[in-house]
Order: sequence, then C-alpha cells, then structure tokens
Amino acid sequence: MKLKTLGVLGAFAATLAVMVPVSAQQPAAGPTEKDPLKFTAFAVNMANPVQATISIEITRWTTPAERQELISLIPPKANRESDQTKLYEALKKIKPVAGYIRSSQMRTWELKYANETKLPDGSRQIVIVTDKVVTIFGASSLSNRNDYPFSMIEMRFPAGGGDGEGKLLGQTAISVKDGRLQLEIYGQEPTNLTTIKQEKKK
Repeated sequence: MKLKTLGVLGAFAATLAVMVPVSAQQPAAGPTEKDPLKFTAFAVNMANPVQATISIEITRWTTPAERQELISLIPPKANRESDQTKLYEALKKIKPVAGYIRSSQMRTWELKYANETKLPDGSRQIVIVTDKVVTIFGASSLSNRNDYPFSMIEMRFPAGGGDGEGKLLGQTAISVKDGRLQLEIYGQEPTNLTTIKQEKKK
C-alpha cells in the first residue's frame, strides 16, 4: 500500500508533524467541560467545489501520560492497517473525551486527542484527533477504502491573535518519526479550514 504524505499549511511545515519539539511551550491552564474552547471554521473540500461549516469544542487537553502511552503504541514505520490496531483500540478507550466536532449537517464526532502548543515563532498550534473518519461532505468525499479510521485537524493561529487556518485529514494513518507523530493520508485530498474563529468567553 502506497501512502501519500501531505504537508500541513505549507508555509508552516514541509511535513505533517502533530508533535512539536520539547522546547515548545505548552499552556499552563486548559479548557473544561463547563468552560470549553469553541471554534468555528469554513471547510473547503479540495476535490470538489463544496463548502461547509464545522464547529469544534475542546473540553480538555490530552494529559502527558496519555500522550506518551499513545506514542508508545505506534511502530516507527506504521504503514499498514494492522500497525494501527493498538492505537485505534487505545483511542476508543480514552475517557473522558477531549471534545467534539460538529458539522452543519448536525453530525457529531468525539475528540480523543487534543493538544495545544505555542511554537517558537509565537504562533499557536492546536491538534485534535478522532477515532472515526470525519465525513462532513458525505461519503463521496472519501475514497472507497477505509483502511485507516483516524481523522485529524491541525489549526494554526498567528502570534498576537487573529483568525486561524488549518487542514482536516480523514482516513489517516499515524506514525512516529524523529520523536514526532506524523500522519499520512491515503486516497484523498485534504479539506482546507479557513477563517477559524475562536469564540470569545463571556
């Protein structure tokens, strides 16, 4: 099986890496179920001229212990469906969930992983992962194969604040390279997320 590795937000990275170096700073405080972080974004399918709106609600950040456990389950070169089984089973068992993704068609997916990092250039990176394939444009937006059940969103916000942008990657395999999680996508183009807005707390 040949996998196509995609860059995330080309201006930011040449490869898709959802973990950042240890030197990057993580926020001290995080969201809660009663006080979640909420985002809205326009989703544009790269394969078809279709747009949709999604909302993201993060209720907690993944703990360092959960993160390390997930990393330990991934072989150095995870390029087969069988390589993903342990990771998939571990993600399904994570409780409580880290939040939700909701589409304009009122579909909902649980977040199993959520991580926020302040990068050295001052920009803000948020990465979330589900244990399901997020199909906001319907099944036709994916290939007929469903070897990899994961979906991932990376959002980037500029230093000093402002609207963000990102990518949604569905049907995704997860591997580790040089101490970082790396996601690879099979058989489809990514969905661009534009004008990502964070809801201001009242």
